[in-house]
Amino acid sequence: MKILLYSSVFFPSLGGIETISATLATNLTQLGHECTVITETPSNSHEQNIYKVIRQPTWKERLTLTRKFDIVHSNGASIALYPFAKFSNKPFIWTHNGYQVSCVDGLGWVDGEPTPMTPLASLAYHFRKKGLFSGLKESIKLGVRRYVANHVDLNIAATNWVAKRQLLQNQVVAYTPYPLNRFKDAKKINHNCKYDFIYVGRLVSEKGIPDLIQAFKLLITTPGFTDKRLAIVGSGNIQAKLEEMVKELKLELNVSFLGSKYGSELTDIISMAKIGIIPSAYEEPMGGVALELLAAGKNVIVSEFGGLAECVGNAGLKFKNGDANSLYECMKKILTDDALIKQQQEKALVQVELFDEVKLTKIYIEIYQHIIQKT
Repeated sequence: MKILLYSSVFFPSLGGIETISATLATNLTQLGHECTVITETPSNSHEQNIYKVIRQPTWKERLTLTRKFDIVHSNGASIALYPFAKFSNKPFIWTHNGYQVSCVDGLGWVDGEPTPMTPLASLAYHFRKKGLFSGLKESIKLGVRRYVANHVDLNIAATNWVAKRQLLQNQVVAYTPYPLNRFKDAKKINHNCKYDFIYVGRLVSEKGIPDLIQAFKLLITTPGFTDKRLAIVGSGNIQAKLEEMVKELKLELNVSFLGSKYGSELTDIISMAKIGIIPSAYEEPMGGVALELLAAGKNVIVSEFGGLAECVGNAGLKFKNGDANSLYECMKKILTDDALIKQQQEKALVQVELFDEVKLTKIYIEIYQHIIQKT
């Protein structure tokens, strides 16, 4: 089977879509199928993948490629290959890793605050916030996305939470694969614990890092916890604000900003920490990083509304999105309850197995085969 996988962003860019696309392409190829990735992300580095990556192709190249493959799969918000697939009479499926069919911004979050997550309410919000011209432009874009979603061969929601947020008729739920196997190696690394807590992800407002820092401040001002340490791994547009916040709260000796990490360097740092925290303030569509931390043998704390809690299941503690006090209570509990730590680690083994990357890739293969036969 020949699969053309579209990923608008891809390595060397780092993020969830990039990770999912690379993991899916790798596993599809290892399972004996031909997979080529098309992306808009440029790169000057030499490609070292077992699959082919084509960057920023022309319209003519896109049409030629589409005609050569059995199926076109768009992973993420973009519908860039939809017209080429339709013109070539090739089946087109669309994985939704966000809420782009439900709201203008695709997140339910703009400029540090939650936004409506239904089409009309979202459009009204953006008309008020950005004015008539921008509102009209966004309404057209949302309308096009909704039209395509109603005419693709199949919509795939990355989680049940995403499916609940955008009720599409032609839709199934299929968890997207993350590279959990390489994070299992972090269990084998014998490091002395350097960090009590670790956050891994982009440093942007919707990820809730200010809530994490506030909760951590509450923790280290509590007797018995003054020596605890937090590692923040990642980069983003609010990094300077976060660093200033740490200084204002006098946390410089307890909080370390480690920048973006990838590959063995990331797993090495994760191995130095005890507990992972993913404090997303918005409704995180999926829970890939939380699963990676579970696979690395870490206890985790995640926000309760969104795909994070769905992916973690009973293997992690949950707190109310945006509630620093609730997060603080979870942090304190997991540091003092040895029975809870052991119980969650046992449940994590089961949860990680449910999200085995090869098993999830095989589910996608079954979907491809069914759609190809159907069309």
